[in-house]
Amino acid sequence: MRPGNSGGGKGPYFWDACEGAENNEIDVSLATPEKIQTFQKKLYVKAKAEPEYRFYSRYDKIHRADILSHACRLTCAKDGSPGVDGVSFEDIETAGLAQWLRTLEEELRETTCKPSPVRRAMIPKAGGGERSLGIPTIRDRVAQTAAKLVLEPIFEVDFERCAYGYRPGRSAQDAVKEVHRNLCEGYTDVVDADLSKYFDTIAHGALMQSVARRICDRHVLHLLKRWLKSPVQERDDRGNRRMHGAPYPGPAGGISERNISHRFWTSRTPGRGAGH
Repeated sequence: MRPGNSGGGKGPYFWDACEGAENNEIDVSLATPEKIQTFQKKLYVKAKAEPEYRFYSRYDKIHRADILSHACRLTCAKDGSPGVDGVSFEDIETAGLAQWLRTLEEELRETTCKPSPVRRAMIPKAGGGERSLGIPTIRDRVAQTAAKLVLEPIFEVDFERCAYGYRPGRSAQDAVKEVHRNLCEGYTDVVDADLSKYFDTIAHGALMQSVARRICDRHVLHLLKRWLKSPVQERDDRGNRRMHGAPYPGPAGGISERNISHRFWTSRTPGRGAGH
């Protein structure tokens, strides 16, 4: 098993990854605006310099107009399906995108933004069978992406450089290449751990405690908790709607998954790191 981050390897990787991701994007409008980049870098530097620091007053940044606008562009670029409300990107543009964003900004600012249920869809797996996919409304996806823009630089500091899941500028292919490099260097021990049915059985209390180690803004924590508790809506064989369970991850779900997997790994391998 390969030693982990003993050399301070996490360093500026977050920024290297983000810059590399931006260079690969086709639409230049998706590049993070300089003002937001500067804001994110300040968060990252502060979090790295003070590992025990808890950030406050982050909520007002989530509903900041420029951050919401960029979050909307990122969400629209993925061109996903509508959620339970049936509202598509075309519907929003037809009704007026600027007003739609102002309304979302106001709802977030006034803390009246209530997440909608998540639509469950079944998609086929390459090896047969189906996988459940949760689809939030576009409104919720934009709000979650805004939260991700604000929170990700803070939590990125704490994750091992050898972690690949839900990381900016990293993919499963990168993890495979790292494993191959390790094997070529003579490392042969492999620990394979899976968070089985993670989003079906997620321990909300443990997750929120993990987030609260870095965030003490009660409005941010409340919003994250509401997203976690959003029910899943699906239709039975008769076409009737059913509500149950916890949603599969939206844009903010990666942060929650990374927090739990990071706690899992560090609790079992203190002082060591490995790809996951």
